[in-house]
Amino acid sequence: MQKNQIQIAGYLKNPLLSGTVLLTLSGFLTKIIGFFYKIFLARIFHEEGLGIIGLISPIMMLTHSLCAAGLQNAITRQVAACGPTKKDQRYGYLYTGLIFSLTLSTLMTFAIFQYAPAISTYFLHEKRCTILLRITSLSFPLASLHTCLNGYFYAQKKASVPAISLLIEQGFRVFSVYVLYTFSLSQHAKLPLAACCVGMFIGECASAVFSCILLLCDSGRQNSILKTSMVSLQKGKELLSLAAPLSLNRVCMSLLSTLETIQLPQMLVKSGLTSSQALSIYGIFSGMAFPLIMFPCALTGSAGSLLLPYISEQQAANHKHRIKQAVILTIFLCFLLGLTFMFFLLVFADTIGSLLFHNAEAAKQIRALSFACPFLYLSGMLNSILHGLGKNTLTFFFSLLSLGCRLLFVFFAVPIFGFAGYLYGILCGQILLDLLLILALRKFIIYN
Repeated sequence: MQKNQIQIAGYLKNPLLSGTVLLTLSGFLTKIIGFFYKIFLARIFHEEGLGIIGLISPIMMLTHSLCAAGLQNAITRQVAACGPTKKDQRYGYLYTGLIFSLTLSTLMTFAIFQYAPAISTYFLHEKRCTILLRITSLSFPLASLHTCLNGYFYAQKKASVPAISLLIEQGFRVFSVYVLYTFSLSQHAKLPLAACCVGMFIGECASAVFSCILLLCDSGRQNSILKTSMVSLQKGKELLSLAAPLSLNRVCMSLLSTLETIQLPQMLVKSGLTSSQALSIYGIFSGMAFPLIMFPCALTGSAGSLLLPYISEQQAANHKHRIKQAVILTIFLCFLLGLTFMFFLLVFADTIGSLLFHNAEAAKQIRALSFACPFLYLSGMLNSILHGLGKNTLTFFFSLLSLGCRLLFVFFAVPIFGFAGYLYGILCGQILLDLLLILALRKFIIYN
């Protein structure tokens, strides 16, 4: 009995396990906060306003993919490889990565701020995005700083820092928008759409400041992080060699997502809607219906975060039967969750649309999207299993095919069937993705 208690205490003290649990909990809380934040925005902005906000999201994703996503993983890998004794080497990789990331993000800030009118007019086809893009661009360097520092703390097995910073970012974002909303009410004025971007900027500021303070505390002595000799061209080459493939993959995905987001309102106009109606329908989808459908992913995403290291561990131990059991159990439970949520939404779509969003169109989209639930929730978990097996490139290729399927529906089905054509595309794209993931798992595990 005492031996078992000692073993349990040892597991709890394990930084990998405790860090994963912390990240899982913070991610779950963040998604819950984000879900209710979406409901809040849906009630204070009209549908068209939500559609305009949704148009700038792909620009943010694309910038993050280019400036920070790959470098975060490269910093984590190189800092972890240095070990606990090579302190100067660890900081060298961190600051070399920061120089690259901050340089790229600053250039993107200047470019988007300067050419925001042209991007809004000719790329997004919506002039009202200009001020949103300009405010959002100011947060790019802060987001890059925050992301790179997270990579450093992951390598140090201090996952509590990224976990807390994630909550701080979301908390400050929501609170600042709420303060602005309260102030606008006191002035009998309407809250502008730019308030969302201001909240995003404040959230990034708060998380970046928190991460920097924790870095200073981690250094032990302040002058140890001021040595410019730590930065070298060789470290830059090593980081870029690791970051480039991942960044390229994410940039490709972001470009396709951006193309989908931009072209959807245009194809809706071709189906016979006005520009205002197209943005309204897209706003209902991006700000109301889809966040609700994706809400259970807070649970499956958290479970996937815990499943990934387990799969890696079992693969290293060559326990293929345990991986097979995990795959079968995952498919069963996720599909069961999806079916349960699908039937719930089919029955209560009208009530949910009226109670949460006060919108009849939202209820229609929720009911239509409910059929994709079993496949949406399953794909995230199957991706986590393949990532744990080291098949990242394969999952990237499958995601590209799924997104390509959706794009075909945007270009060819939406002009004919209207927004229903896009919903068909989401369903077909998810079914295709799940089939490919299951076939891959069948090849690598079940019949291996």
